[in-house]
Amino acid sequence: MVRRIYVETVLKYLGTGVSKPAVIIADDYQQYILKTQKVVENGKSKVYDCMFLNEILAYQIARYLGVPIPEAAVAYLDKRIIDKDPSITFVHRFYEGNLFASLELANKEENLVENYEEMMKMGKAYLSRTWNAFFSKIVNAEDIAKIIAFDLLIANFDRYGNTGNLLVATVDEGRKIFSIDHGHAFFGPTWETGKINNLRSPTATLDYVDAFVNAVLHNNVGRGFADGLGSVFHAIEPNIDLTDLSNHSFRDIVYIIEHITEDVVDNWLSDIPDEWFIQTDKTSQISYYKHFILNQKNLVRHIIQRLAERQAFTNFLGGALKWKAEKNVGTV
Repeated sequence: MVRRIYVETVLKYLGTGVSKPAVIIADDYQQYILKTQKVVENGKSKVYDCMFLNEILAYQIARYLGVPIPEAAVAYLDKRIIDKDPSITFVHRFYEGNLFASLELANKEENLVENYEEMMKMGKAYLSRTWNAFFSKIVNAEDIAKIIAFDLLIANFDRYGNTGNLLVATVDEGRKIFSIDHGHAFFGPTWETGKINNLRSPTATLDYVDAFVNAVLHNNVGRGFADGLGSVFHAIEPNIDLTDLSNHSFRDIVYIIEHITEDVVDNWLSDIPDEWFIQTDKTSQISYYKHFILNQKNLVRHIIQRLAERQAFTNFLGGALKWKAEKNVGTV
């Protein structure tokens, strides 16, 4: 069950991301990052009507797979709080009702991200070895394979070109990497024809696998290799070991992914607030999301194989990766 909380007070607003989230204190006395679906994109107001659905569904999948992710909650923002400070709505675009929130992690490291973004604005070079150092010496390096496989399952193309979508925080065990921000997963935050067609598209064919891999590598499709994944990906992928084709980093997580059942997906969807669905198209929306997850889960292994062949992973020496449960799916 995703926990339910009530917003007690808004502490501050954050300047990162299109949605400009807020830091709030909830009725459990903990601090959360609160998001709104009302955003400004390219200077125009827009509603990301699938963002909360993407976030909460991705959160539930991450928890099921053991992907490190801050605890999420459905946070109710009461009208009485807005009445006391109308700028919550009129300036910052938050509104009464159930909003998506995630627990704010203590001791998170943000200086590198802030410095990187400032360097980019100034047009200055920033060496990838700085990212390598940032993601080194983490205590859960084995979770990186989980995060990558998870992203392939949920069509999360926003991770490696967005420097803020992986977070490092110091916990009792040491420096730990966390997966955050999944509002653009499942082919985007708005319910539109392109997204629907993509959710319908998973098929066990080489054409689909190659098209999906090309989408992952969108920055550099022409060269055919995985350079387009960016500096963040290149900083973390050395933790992926594919040298032993029979005992590689993705073997266990793909096994778990492939054993996701329809009942499990139904339970995830049933725990989502009704208003986070498109009310005029809820039945179809649920059907499309289910269709995508239950078909994509069997294709993740083939996508990983193709990414490896296109040199996404430095620790791959060639050959066909072996899996716990061999599948003969369609023509792939």
